[in-house]
Amino acid sequence: MRTKHCFNMVEIMLALGVCAIGVCSIMVLFPVGSTATRDAAMETYAAHAADQMLHFMKYSMQLDNSTWKNVITTKLPAAKPDSSSVVDLVSGWDSASSDFPTIFPKSGTPGVYQIISWRGSGTPSLSTSGQIEFRAIMNVWYESTQLTGVDQYFAVRLNAEVCWPAELPPASRQRVTYSLEVFNPNYLN
Repeated sequence: MRTKHCFNMVEIMLALGVCAIGVCSIMVLFPVGSTATRDAAMETYAAHAADQMLHFMKYSMQLDNSTWKNVITTKLPAAKPDSSSVVDLVSGWDSASSDFPTIFPKSGTPGVYQIISWRGSGTPSLSTSGQIEFRAIMNVWYESTQLTGVDQYFAVRLNAEVCWPAELPPASRQRVTYSLEVFNPNYLN
């Protein structure tokens, strides 16, 4: 008769060591995956806010010829605004409009906005940082198009640069620029 061969202690320790190395290798990937998920969510928030703002500006500008000129001359700068001096994220901001309850314009600085993604019930507020999932600074400006012989009252390129997270110094933020070309259907020579 044959005798049963049991595992000895050395074999068991080697098997446990191989399993431990495998489990540790898999666990190292969890922080990488959660960081990638967080970054993707923030990029989605930024793209959504820029899309909303650019298309709202496009809609506002295309209402009639006087609205187009008003937006270009008073609401949007012709060059990228400087938001590097934005330090206080709670005071110095106007209240959000009913169209965009999570986008707050900077007082006295056209083209600079603060974006928040809010979790919870009630009215969004800049001062309740515990419930804000995403906070960014958005610069919106216009520039001439590449069309030759066309002035700014016929076509412009709207730009929105979103920088996040707003809590970090400006040099440390991620930034993405979005563009949209807009043509004036009410153009008058």
